[in-house]
Amino acid sequence: MIEVRGLTKIYTLGKKVIHAVQGVSFTLQKGEILGLVGESGSGKSTLGKMLLRLIPPSSGQILFDGQDITHSRSPALCRRMQMIFQDPYASLNPRMTVADLIAEPLKIHRFDNAPKRVDELLDLVALPRHAKGRYPHEFSGGQRQRIGIARALALHPDFIVCDEPISALDVSIQAQIVNLLLRLQKELGLTYLFIAHDLAMVRYISTRVAVMHQGQIVEMADAETLYSQPQHPITRGLLSASSRCKII
Repeated sequence: MIEVRGLTKIYTLGKKVIHAVQGVSFTLQKGEILGLVGESGSGKSTLGKMLLRLIPPSSGQILFDGQDITHSRSPALCRRMQMIFQDPYASLNPRMTVADLIAEPLKIHRFDNAPKRVDELLDLVALPRHAKGRYPHEFSGGQRQRIGIARALALHPDFIVCDEPISALDVSIQAQIVNLLLRLQKELGLTYLFIAHDLAMVRYISTRVAVMHQGQIVEMADAETLYSQPQHPITRGLLSASSRCKII
């Protein structure tokens, strides 16, 4: 579904040059979940945002279904590629009701029968339909993230970047959200890039795992191989630092 070739992002701050992402290349198959791990500042979120063209790359190519979309702003592509954001407290407009939040992308892209679709999406993420008239501050963190997931699904996307979707949640809620994402992936045939710090969750949800360090992918393998036979010192360091690195 996705092929990334030599993707690079460079920021210039005065005389300082920051290589946020450096020559990253990989492929992502339809229906796959690619976990992306690394230290803070390793370039994970920047890479995810470039794939959705929220940040323009400095160089390199992004192909989606064989089509070069590196500089595309096509509405059709916007519908097929969505993001679940890290912070469910900051990513939802506090002045909009749940119904308005979920319906907003439907209205922008002129979908018919938005109210019916909102009800369907609430059912998908296991929120009661009567919640649609309430505001984000009336919900827990896990419920807010379900609202964000419903909004990301509104346009029937094929590919979703999950940008640390559980890091702002209580540990007791994280597994619920990961299991919801897994269920939706199977039911809807979705493809995920799952960015996270929690190595146990990444192992649990991912088909393959890529490890980033200083803007580069230093190791990539199927989940079981990477966790049982890590090759790169950075991977070994991340695994040894994680006290929860086990299958849930």
